[in-house]
Amino acid sequence: MRQQALNLVLVLLTLLVLAGFPSKANGSLLPFIDYPGNLWADRFPDPFRVLEQIPYMALSPAKVDWKETPEGHVIMLDVPGLKKDEIKIEVEKDRVLRVSGQRKKEEEKDGDHWHRVERSYGKFWRRFRLPDNVDLDSVKAKLENGVLTVTLNKLSPDRVTNPRVVSIAGDDEQPAKQEL
Repeated sequence: MRQQALNLVLVLLTLLVLAGFPSKANGSLLPFIDYPGNLWADRFPDPFRVLEQIPYMALSPAKVDWKETPEGHVIMLDVPGLKKDEIKIEVEKDRVLRVSGQRKKEEEKDGDHWHRVERSYGKFWRRFRLPDNVDLDSVKAKLENGVLTVTLNKLSPDRVTNPRVVSIAGDDEQPAKQEL
């Protein structure tokens, strides 16, 4: 076991030396291979840098808070930088509320040299299965300071439809005769 650990350390040190130790790169999570002109960087890209190239919204959609009050339900979504015409709210069948949108990537102009791109872009959507006590006709939305607030009123208790109970026939009951 100890010999395997020693071999692993030797392999890692060899890779660091072959990769160009000491590094000239700043800010990489794999600084020994991530600098311009290094052939190793093309063969073994920094996995964290690869993840940076994927649109953030695809990995992590709008963050949500959902609370129930005595009057209704309030769903708040963080959508910084989006305008109301870039967001769509739909009530789908089976009591599902769907919020979707898209942030477009900023146009690159000739002569621009980006040092870092961290702001997210791309499409996103969130779906919420609404409880039976929600009035689906009362959906209202407001966008303010990058937060979309969706409010839904509750139905009065007499208007809430409860699930229908189905009785189950047992061995003691005679099944209905079927004619062929």
